[in-house]
Amino acid sequence: MNTDAQAAAQTAPLSPSNALAIRGINTTQAIARFSGDEGRYRYWLTEFISHGPAAATQIRQAIDNGSRDTAIKLTHALKGRTGMLGMTELHSIAQSLEQCLKNSEPTLIWIDELQSTTQEMCEDISSALGPVEV
Repeated sequence: MNTDAQAAAQTAPLSPSNALAIRGINTTQAIARFSGDEGRYRYWLTEFISHGPAAATQIRQAIDNGSRDTAIKLTHALKGRTGMLGMTELHSIAQSLEQCLKNSEPTLIWIDELQSTTQEMCEDISSALGPVEV
């Protein structure tokens, strides 16, 4: 596919025949949050490929360092981003982790789940969008 065709495919409006389907993401609702601008939505999905794992690592580091307030803030920000992008499962995991942090409950299961699910999500995004230049 040439560059012009790739650009057109990335910015083409959604229709039932070319709907963007990514496991674990409600793309229809998410694109609606972007006022139907699929190109802008794809940009933020692509950005998540580097941001998501880095954010999960920062959250784990904050937890490991005993910086609970920082971990809460970082988790809250990631929860917001995943919600905006329609990542329902990842949003739910971030929400559960945030609650555990706020309630001073054990977080190990949730931070492990956050990191592994974030990695899976990034792989699914990469598969759906094709090669991405970072």
